[in-house]
Amino acid sequence: MLTRRERTEVLVEGGPARALELASLVEAEVSPEDIVPAHQGLVMCQVRETARNTRFYLTEVLVTESRVRIGDADGLGVLMGTDAAHARALAVIDAAYAMDPALSCLVELERRIEEVRAALSERTVAQDARTYVSRVEFDEMSGQDMSVQAVVK
Repeated sequence: MLTRRERTEVLVEGGPARALELASLVEAEVSPEDIVPAHQGLVMCQVRETARNTRFYLTEVLVTESRVRIGDADGLGVLMGTDAAHARALAVIDAAYAMDPALSCLVELERRIEEVRAALSERTVAQDARTYVSRVEFDEMSGQDMSVQAVVK
């Protein structure tokens, strides 16, 4: 079973269509109540400066946030950008996982999220394979003139 963070990452990277499809599975079984309708806001992006080991705020990021309640379980959906439907779908799925007792659709939900995770993993492996061919081996450059910018195998 995925952690909450991993599940959210998969649902965000998998795209809004998948998240909306999975949220509809939950909504077919129960009806979520909007606590805070999807709205936009700014979040400060904190970065650690490594030389002094101090933190500072680099910039602000536009996010869309939604909160829903199913029974006595609350769900939160936050993502970068302005997609209100996607944020609400994330909140519905989050609330479904927080419910006690669990919904009957949770097994199907978990299976589909694992499928999306596998597809994302395959896409990452393919992208890594494409970029590996241009990888620079600096160990092989020893003794050469350092004006050479890159060596491609």
